[in-house]
Amino acid sequence: MVHRSPHQWLFVLTASVVAVSALASCAGTQLAATPTSPPGEALFNGRVHEDVNCYRCHNGDGTGTMRGPNLAKRVPGLSDQDIAKAIDEGPGLMPSFKGKVTSEETAQIIAWLRQRFPRAPQ
Repeated sequence: MVHRSPHQWLFVLTASVVAVSALASCAGTQLAATPTSPPGEALFNGRVHEDVNCYRCHNGDGTGTMRGPNLAKRVPGLSDQDIAKAIDEGPGLMPSFKGKVTSEETAQIIAWLRQRFPRAPQ
């Protein structure tokens, strides 16, 4: 067992608090709701289902954070089926949202993402 002085414990505690705060600050922010917000935007920004909160990693506008990639760089090259699969299965570190959104809600998220980030020219 490692024995630490009170000063060393204080340093470790302070460093831990700083590290947790830094990670928490990497979270995305929601877009403000407007009367004309599309349903997909509301879903993406966690306003429909509490446990569907894409904005936390991808930012409310999809431009990414330290937690998740900028979707402007990914969505244009993906098919709608690929996006639906990503939402359903959660590639890499992304969680699966299977059973948390309906197929209609997935289509609404895809429609909103397509509006923001159109398909790449073929």
